[in-house]
Amino acid sequence: MNTLTIAWIAFPFFIGFIIYLIPKLDKYLAILGAIVSAAFAFQLFVMPSAVTLELLDHFSVTLLVDRLSGYFILTNALVTAAVVLYCWPTDKTAFFYAQILMVHGSLNAAFASTDFISLYVGLEVSGIASFLLISYPRTDRSIWVALRYLFISNIAMLFYLIGAVLVYQASHSFSFAGLAKAPPEAIALIFMGLLVKGGVFVSGLWLPLTHSESETPVSALLSGIVVKAGVYPLVRCALMVEEVAPIVQIFGVGAALMGVFYAIFEKDTKRMLAFSTI
Repeated sequence: MNTLTIAWIAFPFFIGFIIYLIPKLDKYLAILGAIVSAAFAFQLFVMPSAVTLELLDHFSVTLLVDRLSGYFILTNALVTAAVVLYCWPTDKTAFFYAQILMVHGSLNAAFASTDFISLYVGLEVSGIASFLLISYPRTDRSIWVALRYLFISNIAMLFYLIGAVLVYQASHSFSFAGLAKAPPEAIALIFMGLLVKGGVFVSGLWLPLTHSESETPVSALLSGIVVKAGVYPLVRCALMVEEVAPIVQIFGVGAALMGVFYAIFEKDTKRMLAFSTI
């Protein structure tokens, strides 16, 4: 199962590269990537135990796939398949479908992460691929929105990375469980990065403009699954560290109330959906 897990993580990136070599098969390869992820997610639901992969033992860089990650992986597969099918009759280029697979694969890796370094790599790759998808129309407006997205995302990840270093100093481990021994400022920095990335509560007010200005399939990808990459580690940390759980619950309730409040008074449909994402 360990070999299968590594192959599943690498598969979207591999077929994304193949798309550049055989552009005529771009749509078929993209939908194949989503189907493979869905099949892997269903396998996780029937497995008796979780699968753990130790990448760097000394730093506790570990991948974990279980039923919790299976739900996020299945959501990733369904949203990706829906976006590909929506774009099927259009004239999207091979570059567009390759970037969809880059987003898909990097999010799969993020959903399998239980340490801050693996998660950081997955979030950064998905952020760059999302930036390329947002700027795909190559208009002045889309490029400005994409650069804004990239700037805010990278600033959030800078705070996150500083927090991850503080966790390692306190616990000598990059594992999510290291938050239990981490100082309050480390938790604050990491949560600041993840809350911005996931569009949770007040830190999500930057998302509606980005989502509403993006093309419809890209907006669906951002709202449907990209923001979940920031939510997943919050859930995983809450389950692993009891002290963190109340913080996540408070932000969750606050985000739900605020998102609904803004969505009720919004007249633009895409912005209303973006606020519902919060």
